[in-house]
Amino acid sequence: MQKDTAKRAMPPPAHAHLHRRLERKPILASLLGLWMVMLLASCGSNSSSGIAYWVSTGGSDQTGNGSLAEPFRTIQQAQIAVRQNPNRGYVPITVNIEPGTYELSAPLAFDAGDSGALMAPVTYQAAPNATQPVVISGGTPVTGFTCKASLTFNTCTSPVQGMPAQEMPRQFYVNDQRVMRARTNPGLPINPCYTRAANGYQNADPILCPAAFQHPELIEAVTITQWKMMRCPAAPGSGLMLVMQNPCWNNANTSPVPWNFQILSWLENAPEFLTGPNMWFYDPYAQTLQYTNPNPGAPQNAVLPVLETLLSVTGKPGAPATYITFRNLQFSYATWLEPNSSSGYVADQSGNILIGSGYQPETIGHQQFVYTTPGNVDLTYATHISFDSDMFLHLGGAALELGTGSQHDSVTNSIFSDISSAAIEVGGFSATDQRPTPAGETRDNLISNNLISHTGRDYYDSAAILVGFTHGTRIIHNTISHVPWTCIAIGWGWGLFDKGGFPGLTGATPGYWGDYSTPTIASDNLIASNKFENFLEQLWDGGAIYTNGAQGPNFAHGLLIEYNVAENKRVAAGSNIYYTDGGSQYITLKENVSLNNPVGTVDFGPCGYGSSISSLCGLTGFIPYGADMGGCLPVGDLTYEQNYFLNPTEFFGPQICQNSYIPPYPIHMTMVNNVPTTSVSDVPNGLLLQAGAQEIPGPAWGAQ
Repeated sequence: MQKDTAKRAMPPPAHAHLHRRLERKPILASLLGLWMVMLLASCGSNSSSGIAYWVSTGGSDQTGNGSLAEPFRTIQQAQIAVRQNPNRGYVPITVNIEPGTYELSAPLAFDAGDSGALMAPVTYQAAPNATQPVVISGGTPVTGFTCKASLTFNTCTSPVQGMPAQEMPRQFYVNDQRVMRARTNPGLPINPCYTRAANGYQNADPILCPAAFQHPELIEAVTITQWKMMRCPAAPGSGLMLVMQNPCWNNANTSPVPWNFQILSWLENAPEFLTGPNMWFYDPYAQTLQYTNPNPGAPQNAVLPVLETLLSVTGKPGAPATYITFRNLQFSYATWLEPNSSSGYVADQSGNILIGSGYQPETIGHQQFVYTTPGNVDLTYATHISFDSDMFLHLGGAALELGTGSQHDSVTNSIFSDISSAAIEVGGFSATDQRPTPAGETRDNLISNNLISHTGRDYYDSAAILVGFTHGTRIIHNTISHVPWTCIAIGWGWGLFDKGGFPGLTGATPGYWGDYSTPTIASDNLIASNKFENFLEQLWDGGAIYTNGAQGPNFAHGLLIEYNVAENKRVAAGSNIYYTDGGSQYITLKENVSLNNPVGTVDFGPCGYGSSISSLCGLTGFIPYGADMGGCLPVGDLTYEQNYFLNPTEFFGPQICQNSYIPPYPIHMTMVNNVPTTSVSDVPNGLLLQAGAQEIPGPAWGAQ
């Protein structure tokens, strides 16, 4: 492959005295940055585009100098060279990474010392003209399988190298495909073997179901209920009773029926569950992996994720990391291990979870203090950070988190697929995120022209894109498909964190979570021209776009939702397609489309099992639920203008949601020129064509 041999690492310049003066007078740096590019280029050791380093799997960190002819072996070594280069911040610096898999033993950690500048950004990218991926991997290859054949599959076993002692990974991939962790009844909606007890589950049929387990403390119980999915680990022991660990079990039951851990959907992670093809189990004590291979022989290209973080960009208040771009890279094979802990995975909603003890029973169904699912790539106090034309594949947490203090960052032209939780999280949910200092604001971030699919693979309750307390977030021209719950969720608190403490949940009272005299930062956000397909594939009571809480201090700075197209939700899933839930206020919905989204029904699990919700399961599949627009206890101040809905006058929710502390809501509802829509022919073709990604997302090598 032909390369530009003019791009090489630059030695320290002869103008060191000038750089020292610029450090003393940083204002001059922005004025003289372009002049420096021209001056340094005249020295003849770099092209006019700035400084370039090279990284290759065939390079060397010991003898390489980062040039094209003598590249570094690791991205970390190139990062050190960039940090130490006295020209950083004065000229553009590019790290070109040759195709290959770069297995990390520790996360790539960037901070303010890695920053570029407005006229002199730092870029990490796939090498020009690359035709194969640059994979930044947190996994370890699994090889050396020995296999024993049966009638339907081969049981293959391998020792695992590089896994910390007694650590239990949560994902496994063969030939670039996620494999199901060993579990009971993979084709059924509920586990038929167990009845619920006060502290766990009792085996109801020891003849047909496993009577004992080799390692019960490795087993995880899973529940799917309404908009929630929860996972609790079992405690050590044996016999017919699976006792759940605390605080997970207690936390999971702080909510009332049907939002607690009543339904046992399945049990997971025991060798006794390896009863079908294409399943796996890892023994953390012996450090061996078993895989039921549906194909002859040993599996090829097997990877077990080890790291929880692939890349972090972390500044500090007043000293953010800034002006760094990551382009044409693939981030893959990271996990998330918190659900292994005694806290398990107890969802409040949308991937926000309860961790630790001290939670009290809540009749409103939500807790005041929650924690986000962390991103395998994460930003905190980071500004002008760009992810462009990247791929986020095979990840075990949220893929990308733009956390507290993320400002003017962008995620564009990228592909997200096979993600355990959310694809993208923007902003936090804590008190400091709600009413932040200027440095702590999450603001003016862009998510555009991305292709997002198959999110929530392990945590069904997560939205594909989750937005907390932010200002000026723009989510435009993205295509989102095949998600288990909601495509985009924005806002938090159901009005209880807003000015005046609106009680937007049944059973809540004014000031329930505190008294607030000022609005939150949530304002001036935009969700426009996105396309949503095949959503609510696992859960119900969600939508294409879900909001809660006030979205601004007034209409002028509220949330604008326009030109979005949503179609083909799971038919049975009861939902509001454009869902303005508790406390939602100051939202304008204009020229949005809902197609082929028939009203679904409630789902409280099937009857006839010991772990079912016996008082409610009879309603499943019979009681209609939802419409194209609706929500429980929004404040109001909602405008619907020229939307294309099946029933453009029906707002679903007030008839089933009540709160005696407030008058009938919603108030100040405006509906103007909305169009009854039964087929695609009722919608202007231009409106349909402009929704979703408008260019082919992904790296240049991925589009070839």
